[in-house]
Formats: sequence, C-alpha cells, structure tokens
Amino acid sequence: MSRIAKSEVNAAFEWAAAQITEAGGRDGITSRAEIRRKIAELTGAERDLVDFFYRFIVRRDGNPSERVDRGDIEAALKAAREQLVAAFDTNDNGLSADEVAAMPPLGRLAVKVARHRQRSGEELSLHFEALAFNLVLDDFGTELTNEHFLSFHAPAQLESLNAHSFIATLGLKTDDPKDRIARIESAADFFRRLVDHHTPGQTAQAVALAQAMQSTLADLHVYILGQDPEGGPIHPVYIVGVAPDGSLAGLRARVRWS
Repeated sequence: MSRIAKSEVNAAFEWAAAQITEAGGRDGITSRAEIRRKIAELTGAERDLVDFFYRFIVRRDGNPSERVDRGDIEAALKAAREQLVAAFDTNDNGLSADEVAAMPPLGRLAVKVARHRQRSGEELSLHFEALAFNLVLDDFGTELTNEHFLSFHAPAQLESLNAHSFIATLGLKTDDPKDRIARIESAADFFRRLVDHHTPGQTAQAVALAQAMQSTLADLHVYILGQDPEGGPIHPVYIVGVAPDGSLAGLRARVRWS
C-alpha cells in the first residue's frame, strides 16, 4: 500500500469535524442525540469516523453532558492533527503502511476514510494537467520553446518510487540509450525554478501546481530519459510520484539538447 499524505488524513478529520458542527445546527452546540441523527445518514468508515471523533472530543474534556461546541471541536481537531497524524509521520514524507499500523484506532480510521475519499492516480494526473495549463517547461538547458505539460499515468501497485521501480513501471529497456535515465532531480528544486521562471501573473498557478502534486504524491521526483548523445536530441521528462492508489501519476514534457 502506498504512502498517504498527512494533508489527506487531516482532511478526513476536518470533514468529520464539519459533520459534527453541522449536526449542532444554529446554536453551535452538538448533543449526543444530534450526532445519532447525523451518523444515521452516513455509512461505513465515514459513519464510524464521525461517531468515534465525537467520542474523542467528549473524552478530551471529560464532558458528562456530551454536548460540544465549536471551540471543543477545533481544539480536538488541532490535537488530532498533532497527536494522531503528524506524530506518526516520523520522516515527514507521508504515512507509510508501518506508520499507519502504529497509529491508534481513531488515526487508522481517518486514514481509511482518507483513502476512500482520494482521487485515483488517473484522475490526479488530469487534475495536474489542468493546473499546469499555459505553464511551460523552460529548464534543464532545453532548446525547446513553449513546451507544455501533459498528464501522465501508469497503472501500478507501488509501495515507493525509485529508479528501479520507475524503469519497471514504464517497461523501459535499459540496453536502449533512449530508455536510460539521464537525470533524477528533486521535485522541490524543479518547482522552485518553475515558479521563478513564470511571470507574476502565473506565479500563483505554478505554486498551486507544486502544492497539489507535493501534497498528494509520494516520492515525487523528476526523471529525464535518454543517454546523451546516443539517445538523440529529444529527451522525455517525467514529474511523477506514487498516487494514493499505488499508481504512477504526474506530468510529462520534453527537453531538447543539441
């Protein structure tokens, strides 16, 4: 099972908090009876998350009346982010299967809901292409102009992404100079240059793209193919990582080296 970003698990807790707040109505106070009515509208893991997160809020405050207000909910949400999610992402690169297994039951339930609510790798790749509309790749010494980004998706069940798993997923032939990896680079460095390259009017768009890809894909890197010069002047570029469903997702473009 692929890593899952903390932001996705936090979003599941935020969704549950919103359900609890909504159940309270106009007075901003949610009772046990109101929660029962709310969870009756839900099913599966989402129902359980709302129910158990409400219980978590009540237990934190030792509240015998089982009535919680917005302040109680926000305080519990902050605690959940810090104690049930961030504390288990020990290397700050998304939650691995082992890290999820170490989480308490409520944290694991939020992970389950987060996975249910995630987009597939294919959907994410199309979303990234839409975010990259009108942005161009002018990097790595390319001689191409107006090279736009296209979506890229490859079905897989990856636990992590490295040079070996990238080659295997794309079915590359390492004895072919065109298929050899010429360069691997940090996505963070690439996105910093992408933001710097574009005009002020496009900076926000480039930042939004970077944030979307970095928050949803694990092991995000840039791969450039084609041994130089045997691989020819045109080199495919992949900005890809592991999607929540284990597939390879991101963007592709080209560079030209003379």
